[in-house]
Amino acid sequence: MSIHSNDDQDFLRDALPAFISESVELLDQLEQLLLELEDRPTDRELLDALFRCAHTIKGSAGLFGLVEIVAFTHHVETFLDALREGKTHLTGKTSAVLLQSGDQIRRLIMLVDPGRRDTDAAPDIADQRDTLIAALVAALPASALQSTSTQHAGDAVAATTAAPAGAYRIALHYKTDTFRDGFDPLGILDYLGTLGTIESVSLGVDRLPAFDAFNPEDCHLDLSLVLRGSSTTAEVEAAFEMVREDCEISVSAIADREAADARDFPAVAAQDTQSDMSDTPAPVSATSATTSATAAAAPSAVDRRAAGERRQGDDARYVRVRADRLDDVINLLGELVIAGAGTGLLAQKIGDSELIESSHQLGRLIEEIRNGTLQMRMVQIGETFGRFRRVVHDLAAELGKQVHLEIAGAETELDKSVVERITDPLMHLVRNAMDHGIETCEMRLAAGKPAAGTLRIAASHDAGGILISISDDGRGIDRERVLHRARERGLVSPGVTPNDGDLLALIFEPGFSTAEQVTNLSGRGVGMDVVRRNVESLRGRIDLSSVQGKGTTIEVRLPLTLAIIDGFLVSVGSSKFIFPLDAVVEVIENRPTATAVDAHGCSVVELRGQVLPVMSLRALYSIESLEPERSSVVVIQSGGRRYGVMVDGLLGQHQTVIKPLGRMFRSLRGMSGSSILGNGEVALIFDVTSLCQLAEHPPPHHTAPPVKPISNALNLKQGATQ
Repeated sequence: MSIHSNDDQDFLRDALPAFISESVELLDQLEQLLLELEDRPTDRELLDALFRCAHTIKGSAGLFGLVEIVAFTHHVETFLDALREGKTHLTGKTSAVLLQSGDQIRRLIMLVDPGRRDTDAAPDIADQRDTLIAALVAALPASALQSTSTQHAGDAVAATTAAPAGAYRIALHYKTDTFRDGFDPLGILDYLGTLGTIESVSLGVDRLPAFDAFNPEDCHLDLSLVLRGSSTTAEVEAAFEMVREDCEISVSAIADREAADARDFPAVAAQDTQSDMSDTPAPVSATSATTSATAAAAPSAVDRRAAGERRQGDDARYVRVRADRLDDVINLLGELVIAGAGTGLLAQKIGDSELIESSHQLGRLIEEIRNGTLQMRMVQIGETFGRFRRVVHDLAAELGKQVHLEIAGAETELDKSVVERITDPLMHLVRNAMDHGIETCEMRLAAGKPAAGTLRIAASHDAGGILISISDDGRGIDRERVLHRARERGLVSPGVTPNDGDLLALIFEPGFSTAEQVTNLSGRGVGMDVVRRNVESLRGRIDLSSVQGKGTTIEVRLPLTLAIIDGFLVSVGSSKFIFPLDAVVEVIENRPTATAVDAHGCSVVELRGQVLPVMSLRALYSIESLEPERSSVVVIQSGGRRYGVMVDGLLGQHQTVIKPLGRMFRSLRGMSGSSILGNGEVALIFDVTSLCQLAEHPPPHHTAPPVKPISNALNLKQGATQ
C-alpha cells in the first residue's frame, strides 16, 4: 500500500498521521458500537453510527489512495448497510466476523504507518482479508447482494459484472460550500490519476460570478474529463465515494472513438448558483456514495457530515496537541506556581501593600491558568472501561462462559497520563476475574447461581482521588489453597496462620499463583505483582477482599492527577506536610494537646457527640520537636469514615506541585509525594487512604521511623539519587 504520486504528495504524507489517528479512534468506536448492538440489535441509531464509522474510514482512505483499505472496508460497509436496512440480522457469528473485520482494518492501517510498518505480516493479512470477505459475502442474502451492488459502486460482486475497462467520460459539478467543508476538489483528480490516464480536462465558466461579487471561499468549479485505463466501471465509480455531499457526479463509459469529442462539457444535473446557496441539498447521482472529508483536511467537517447535518455558525474547534508538548507546559506551570508562591512570601516580608495586592492578583491568575491547563488533561475513564467490553466478549467465548459486564461511573474524570498508565493493570485484573473468578455455566448452576456471571467495573471520586473497583460474583478466593501454596513456596512458616488481610496480600507476591495448570491466560504467577507495582508507581494503592463462593472485589485508589493539586498546608515542629484539599472535611483549632486514650491506645476527641479517632503526626513519625500546649486537629475522610490528625500549625490552602519522593523517603507509610514551597522548603504530601489506615491500626511507637525536618529542596534532590 502506498500513497499515490502527485503534486500534493508531500502534503498528503504529512497529513497521513492525522488520518491514522482518527481511523484508530473510529475503529475503537465501531468496536464499542458492535458490542452495544449485541444487547440492542434493532437500535437504528447504533446501526447508523456503525455505518458512518466504516464509511468515514473508507472515504478518508480513498483520499490517500489506500486502495486495500478502501476495498476491504467497502465489504464491511456493504454488510452494515444491509444490516441497518433490515435485509439481514445480527447474530453471534456475524458479530464476531464484524469485530474481526475491525481488527483487519486496524492491521491494514498499521501497514501504512511509517513507524509501525511490518511487511512480514502482509501475507497473513491478505489471507485473513480473503477469509473475512468470504464470511461477509456469505452472511448476506442474495437480495441484499444484488441491491447493494446497484446502490454502492465498488462492491466485489458488482465488479465482476461491470463494464469492461476502457475510457470514461466524467463530469464534476462542485457545490459552492466545498471549500468551507474542508474538501480539496483536486484531491479527487489525484486519486483518479491512480486508476488511469486523465485526458481532455475542461473547465466550465458559466458559474463564475462577476469580479466584484467574487468570494474566495466559494467554489465554482465545473470539470469535464476523460479517464483512460484498465479500471472497471465499478472501480471508477468507487473513486467518488468521498464527494457525494460536495459534488454532483456523472460517470459514463464511452467508446474510444468518442474520447476525442469529450471536450464538450456534458450536462450534470444543472443548477444555478443560487440553488447551491440554499439549504436544500441538490440531487445526487445514484452511483455515487457518501463519506466525509479526511480529518487531515478538517476534523470539524468530518463530525458535521458524519452526523448528517450542517451546523451553521458552530464555533467548536478541535486541535490535536502532542502529549509531550502538553507535559512540558504542565512542568513549566509547576515552576510558575512555585515562583508565584515565592513572590507572595517576599511581598509579605517586605510589607508593601501594593506589592502584596499585586502578588495576590498574580496568584489568582496562576491558579486560573493551572485549573484550565490541568482540565485539558482530564479525560473520562469511560473510554478506558469501554475497551474491556471486547476483552470480556472474546474471553467469555474462549473460556466457554457467560459473563455480563456492568460499567458504572464512566463519566468520572482523571488525568490522561494516569489513564494511560492504569489501562494495562486494569486489563490484567479484568482477565484475572474472567479466568479465576467467574465459574463456567455448569458450575454456577450447580452452586445455585445464574448461568451468566456478572463482572462490574466502577469508578468514583474518593478522598481527593479516584476509586476504581473490579468485582465479580464468582467463586471467590480459597484461603486454604492460598495458605497451602504460600507454605510450599516458603512465604509462610509451618504452623503460622496469617490474618485475613496478610493472607490475601500474598496473591500480590512475585511468582505466586493458585492455578492448577498453566494456560495462555494465567497460571505462571506473573501479573499481580506487576499490577501492584504499577499502581504504586502512580502513588496509588490496591486492596483486595473476597468471600468464598460469593465473589471478589479489587479496589484501586489513584490520585486524580500526577502534576498539581490544591493542598492544605500544616506544620508539626519545623516540618511541613500537605493534605489533598478534597480530603479535608474540617479543622478543629486550638485544642489542648492532651487527649483521652481508649482501651486500644488510640487517641480520640469528641466531635459533636461522636468519637473521632485521632493520630499524632509527632508520635507517628517520631518528629523531634517540643510539643506545644495547644494543637489543632485536621479532620480527613476516606472510604466513608472520618479520622483526625493532630498538627501544631495550620498554614492554609496551598497550590501544590507534586514531586516524586526520593528513595530514602519511600519507606514512609502514609506519604505519596512531596512539594517545594515558595521559600525553598520541602513539604511531604499525605496519601490520605494509607494515613487513615494508620489511624485505625497505629504501628508500635518504637518501630516508627524518625522524620527529621527537611530545610530545603536540595535535601529532597539528594534523597532522590540515593
